[in-house]
Amino acid sequence: MSRQRFLFIGGMLVAALLIMLQVVFIVREGDAVVVTTFGRPVRDLAEPGLYGRWPWPIQRVYRFDRRVQSFEGPLEQVLTNDGKNLLLSLFAGWRILEPIPFLERVGTQEQAERNLEGLLRNYTSATLGRYHFSHLVNVNPDAIRFDAIESEILDALQAEARDRYGIEVTFLGIRRLGLPEAITERVFDRMRAERSELAERYRSEGESEALRIRAEADSEREQLLARAAAEAKRIRAEGEAEAAVSYSVFAENAELAIFLRKLDALEQIMTNQTTVVLSSDAEPFDLLKGPGAIGNDPDESEQ
Repeated sequence: MSRQRFLFIGGMLVAALLIMLQVVFIVREGDAVVVTTFGRPVRDLAEPGLYGRWPWPIQRVYRFDRRVQSFEGPLEQVLTNDGKNLLLSLFAGWRILEPIPFLERVGTQEQAERNLEGLLRNYTSATLGRYHFSHLVNVNPDAIRFDAIESEILDALQAEARDRYGIEVTFLGIRRLGLPEAITERVFDRMRAERSELAERYRSEGESEALRIRAEADSEREQLLARAAAEAKRIRAEGEAEAAVSYSVFAENAELAIFLRKLDALEQIMTNQTTVVLSSDAEPFDLLKGPGAIGNDPDESEQ
């Protein structure tokens, strides 16, 4: 009997729990809840707590995440005011601001991101159409207008997303910027042409500088050779003048000239302890025989 009572009590508790789950629900922190009666939204709840409802099919509860969701748009091709094509990708953060309009007009978070993608594409094209290519790509940081572009797109997107879908867009930014393949190829071709032109200019300047240096070197070489030739002529002339004086002295005294030439020859032969075996009658060794060996013999001179 006690077992049957235990099973009965347990069954009653389970039934009570199931009934309670049909009439009571919990709103968690960060959730937005919409309660519908026969499919028509009647109230939305955002404060955490325990709430009651009529059981299904009279009332139904829809839950949504009210926290900020991140969203990244695809890489889209846009046209600038000066007719340049760009590839642009944006990111954004959004959250559910009005749960009932969101349920009626969107329904799910996936559909919300698809709707935002369409709005983002339209406002990005419209905004970029008012700016030049140089406002996005420029070597001068002061010419870049990223902040102004992002602010304009965000302002336009916020108003329509709130009015149409009950969504609040909290932030937006440019994530990626690129060029179409055809434009990229043209840019690379232009860069290669510019680099080739620059290399050719440097090569031409180098050749001109080389010619100038060679011309200066040739001119300096000619000047040095001319000065050296003039100096050689001067030295040769001085030597010939001194030689002429010596020749005049030797012409007056031929024996003295012969004697000096023999001394020079003997000095060159007898250097470095040279040993020479020759007849004393051979010149210039005849000088070693004594003073009588110079010129004629003493007997001949007395005659």
